[in-house]
Amino acid sequence: MEQLNQNVLTDYIFNLKKSMYAGILEDLKLVYDDNNECPEIYLEIIKIKKKYRNQGYGSAVLQQIVQLADEHNVQIVLYATNIFGIDLKVLYKFYRKNGFVLIKNNKEGKFIYRPKKSGSGCNNIEE
Repeated sequence: MEQLNQNVLTDYIFNLKKSMYAGILEDLKLVYDDNNECPEIYLEIIKIKKKYRNQGYGSAVLQQIVQLADEHNVQIVLYATNIFGIDLKVLYKFYRKNGFVLIKNNKEGKFIYRPKKSGSGCNNIEE
């Protein structure tokens, strides 16, 4: 398996946007961060084209990213926001349904997904 880094993520995004979800996935930004003790993928944006929303494509794309995180044993971090007009309650439900945990006492809507085979000592974040 190829070592995860930003170049691998860039190629992965390209594949999702141009092959698997061509014409459906409007935008996807993932940033790899290995500058702390727990390497992570930061999910900056996932945006499905309007006519394809509420058809399961967002979950499908997110599950692809979750699978990648599981394969490389890295967590995913994101901040749920309504800057694109989506109700926060809907977003929170969406991320929880896809295995993300909302960090308690965090007013910024911080969610974390921990890889299934985690054991790297990165599970010390308060939920």
